[in-house]
Amino acid sequence: MATTLITGAKALGGLQRFELFIYDSLVRLKRDEGQDPRLIVVGIKETDIQKYGHPLSDGEVAEVLQIIQRYNPKVVGLDIYRKTEHPPGLADLQTQLSANNLIAITNVGTDPSVGEVPPPDSVPWERVGFNDFSIDPDGVVRRGLLFVSATDRPFYSFALRSALAYLPQSDTLFKYDEDALYINGQPIPRLDAKSGGYEYADDRGYQMLMRFRSRAAAAEVISVEDVMQGNFEPAQFNGKIVLIGSVAPSLKDEFFTPYSASRDNQFKMAGVVVHAQIISQLLDIAEGRTAQYIFLPPSGELLWLFAWTGLASFLTWKIRRPEILLLAGIALPLGLFGMGWMALSEFIWLPIFEPLIGILGAGTLVIVQKSIYRTTYDSLTDLPGREVFLLQIQRALNSQKANPVVVAFLDIDRFQIINKSLGHFAGDRVLIEIAKRLRKMLGEYGQVARVGGDEFAILFHNISQAEVKAFLDDMRSKLSSPMMLGNHRLSISASVGLAIAQANYGQTPEELLRDAHTAMYRAKALKEAQFQVFSNDMREEAVARLDLESDLIKALEDKEFSLFYQPIIHLETGKVSGFEALIRWNQEERGLISPNDFIPVVEETGMIIPLGAWIIKTACQQIQAWHEEFPELSLKMNVNLSRRQFDQLDLVPQIKSILQQLNLPGHYLQLEITESMIMRDVEAAHKLMLELKALGMQLAIDDFGTGYSSLSYLHRFPTDTLKIDRSFVSSMENSVEDHDIVETIISLGQKLSMKLVAEGIDSLEQLKLLKIAGCHYGQGYLFSRPLSAEQATEFIEQSLSSPIAFESVSTGSDF
Repeated sequence: MATTLITGAKALGGLQRFELFIYDSLVRLKRDEGQDPRLIVVGIKETDIQKYGHPLSDGEVAEVLQIIQRYNPKVVGLDIYRKTEHPPGLADLQTQLSANNLIAITNVGTDPSVGEVPPPDSVPWERVGFNDFSIDPDGVVRRGLLFVSATDRPFYSFALRSALAYLPQSDTLFKYDEDALYINGQPIPRLDAKSGGYEYADDRGYQMLMRFRSRAAAAEVISVEDVMQGNFEPAQFNGKIVLIGSVAPSLKDEFFTPYSASRDNQFKMAGVVVHAQIISQLLDIAEGRTAQYIFLPPSGELLWLFAWTGLASFLTWKIRRPEILLLAGIALPLGLFGMGWMALSEFIWLPIFEPLIGILGAGTLVIVQKSIYRTTYDSLTDLPGREVFLLQIQRALNSQKANPVVVAFLDIDRFQIINKSLGHFAGDRVLIEIAKRLRKMLGEYGQVARVGGDEFAILFHNISQAEVKAFLDDMRSKLSSPMMLGNHRLSISASVGLAIAQANYGQTPEELLRDAHTAMYRAKALKEAQFQVFSNDMREEAVARLDLESDLIKALEDKEFSLFYQPIIHLETGKVSGFEALIRWNQEERGLISPNDFIPVVEETGMIIPLGAWIIKTACQQIQAWHEEFPELSLKMNVNLSRRQFDQLDLVPQIKSILQQLNLPGHYLQLEITESMIMRDVEAAHKLMLELKALGMQLAIDDFGTGYSSLSYLHRFPTDTLKIDRSFVSSMENSVEDHDIVETIISLGQKLSMKLVAEGIDSLEQLKLLKIAGCHYGQGYLFSRPLSAEQATEFIEQSLSSPIAFESVSTGSDF
């Protein structure tokens, strides 16, 4: 794209002025070759004008010519107009103009300010050359016009006439054809309108790009006064080309050259010196020296441009680190300029601005492309992202044939465990390997995309549902193939949900992907190796779940939650030892909602953090109120900690702040945690428990016996209480195994000097067995349901006035 745009801009002539500017800059960097010993310039300087006046008289010009001719010059080039008379001395001048080695000038009118000026009448056309220059649109002389083939007679430039007169004469000294001039057998190809950095050069006649021998003068310069007074050595003229012309700035016979940094720069070169530059170049060419420029053909320029844009594109695409890309962005233009300068030193003009713009343009286009790619493709797996995948689904829906459009959503099972245990680098390797396997398995039958962290989606191409099922069965088998990560050998499984586009239902790509995602969650919840196909009841469940989340947020803001308190009874005395705080939500439209329904949602969404803080503070306020009302009772408040709260970084400072605000001693509060929470990270759990104990609080292990804790760790934890799970207590009357488990837990707790609390006591028989086994405390419907704060206060008052009657009441859960 960059090559095409730049080639178009070049064809319109938009790059020529910039290429010429760079060319001039590189010319100024070239080393001067010094003065040409074959030439000498007799210049009319400002001192000569002051002494002899302007113009010089015919007699003064004749005297200068006579003195020069006295020392045997090979050629005398008179770069002074002498068509009109400037008396005195016309006869003497005509005598000198008749010399066979003298070249006179004419102007054919290329300069509008001068117009056409014919040569002296006494000089034959064979010794006349035009002194017109080719001037570029920016006013700079870079090209030398050497020859014009006219129908009546050819026109030679002043420089060409002088050079040919200097060289040994032969029949083959000078020739020309349509393509080139030939001097002494050496070709000088015609400058084309598109040569080098030119795009629309005036290529009439035979032109060449000038080689400037020196930025000052191509030859030694002496003044007319020096000649007239004999201030020179004979060897300075002997056998040389002597050019006579103006070098005085006041005569305005000066031109801008590549050595003029700008038009404002007053550094100009006198016309006679420009002629000397061209003559020196022609003589070198005739003698077989390298003195003329080589240009790339159009196809070569296109290849040159394409090579640089291709290199810039490749590097910009491959380099990921910004600092390395910046260095490459600096190195490429510097390398381009370096190559251009070295090539120009060897007389090869390579376009510079054109590939420079190509580098910038291609680099910019690739950066834009990479930016678009990053937003649409996954940089880790090179799979399409969500947006591209949705477009693919839309195309499939638009071209749907006999088979329905099927979208599968995959979530890698236990991926977070890999990340946490082996690190994110290992997790990335797993994702890359899964992407490779899926791409290889699908082939032309579908398209795979990465739409989340460890989530992939597949669009099946016009295949039947039976073929989809066969593919998924094969996929599970191949995904589970062992994968080596260092010393670890892993087997990967995935939960898969399918969504099938229903005919005439008008499903959108977003809806299909959403439905497949919902079905995946069902598959993950069922923990089966089979995939799940989306059904409408799943959508209803998902909507209900969203509604529940929305209502929970509103409940938290509107303070719709409340705490109920279930008494914990000392089994020997029947006295109240404390309460367990239980959250309740009485929603206006739904009524009383079970914690089993909303606590998992609160946990998953993270709302448990603010809600948990409210529970702890409210429970602490209540226990403080009871202590003020019943100072004779040493009541404790049990509060359950969730997994999210246990991982909360500021849990200890938060609880400490609540205790300090209420001026409540820490030993009035007991936190309940589960075995699974502790065993996820034993060292971190041990550290946190010590920090909590430092606040004076007590710790209880809730639902003991249902988790997977190791007994070798149990004695290390600074826990005070074991709570026996209700599942064992409720069946201990009828199950010998559960009865034995309860007795074992009680025996273990006693040996570890821990308090024991049995949950879910619903009958006197359960109470009797627990007392026999040595359990210390109990809670359950046998004593009381969970109570509001007012009811719990009444319960305390009643327990103080009369003993608790252990009579069976309606059984059920502790909700």
